[in-house]
Amino acid sequence: MSQDHPYRRLQIPKDAPFELRPSSPGKGWGAFATRLIKQGDPVLIERPLFVIPKPSQYITDGDVFAAFQRLTPTAKQQFLLLRDNAGGPFESLNEALAENSLAMSANSGHGLFLLHSRFNHSCVPNAKIPETSGEIITMFAIRDIMAGEEITFCYKNDFECRTRRERHEALRFVCDCKACLLGTPFQQLSDIRRKFVRGLRYLTLGFDIDGKRQNSSSPIIADRKLKEAAENLSIPHCNRLIYQLLVSFLLEEEGLLDYLTRERLEPSMVIMPSLFETESNARIARIAMAEQTWLGKVQMAFRLYGRADAADELLSKAFRTLRGI
Repeated sequence: MSQDHPYRRLQIPKDAPFELRPSSPGKGWGAFATRLIKQGDPVLIERPLFVIPKPSQYITDGDVFAAFQRLTPTAKQQFLLLRDNAGGPFESLNEALAENSLAMSANSGHGLFLLHSRFNHSCVPNAKIPETSGEIITMFAIRDIMAGEEITFCYKNDFECRTRRERHEALRFVCDCKACLLGTPFQQLSDIRRKFVRGLRYLTLGFDIDGKRQNSSSPIIADRKLKEAAENLSIPHCNRLIYQLLVSFLLEEEGLLDYLTRERLEPSMVIMPSLFETESNARIARIAMAEQTWLGKVQMAFRLYGRADAADELLSKAFRTLRGI
């Protein structure tokens, strides 16, 4: 019974704004808000039980056992409470790590987090874990979360550029968030929006979400000349502004333009109008950025589409120098 479940004995901070309890069928347990959590508020601050500084494919049961042996008796007891999808014990230590760890950007390793791993996934989440250079991670509410509402975060950083099928292949389980419910208008538009975002980012960066250029077997940009221009970082500055504004608009429509995403995207867009050297282009860009909505910004900026600017060549050279091309 759930009252006797091992997860009842996990040590949760006394001031934590959530509780652990059974979620919907197939999802095991989840974390549910016990009070209103406002946008920007921390949900959970946690240090990993241990960190294994290796890429996941190189971690063995021996690595996990050695890390387990170094734990305090209390920490060992907490580790042994872990269950496979909140059911039976794991068949191997490596499985326990794989299902309860998060990648650590600081050392390319994986840390075992007892509590963060209890939060379920959503492709349209209400919480997020920003990247950090240290071991301690913090989950923040990216919108107001009501008492009783399940708290979710997205397990993969590139999911905003992946379709439902691609996301489920990576997750190895079926997500039932609104971007994944088949047959709904939102889900159908969601796949289109996320594919569009992926293509726009390719045009802006010159490479795909995996850091590589596309090949003929997996085309993202079908137009060969446009693809070459993107990879050579010679996309006109007018078009770059439009692409970046379109990304923000599409993410907003998808429910993914949270305050942390805006903090990441907006600085480069704010500076873009000042980089134009053709005054007529700069004027349109300033008017576009002054619009109150992302749709308004995009509609105004589309007046720039296909226009050249005196700064194009210099900016392309600067981008190539920074990229080492």
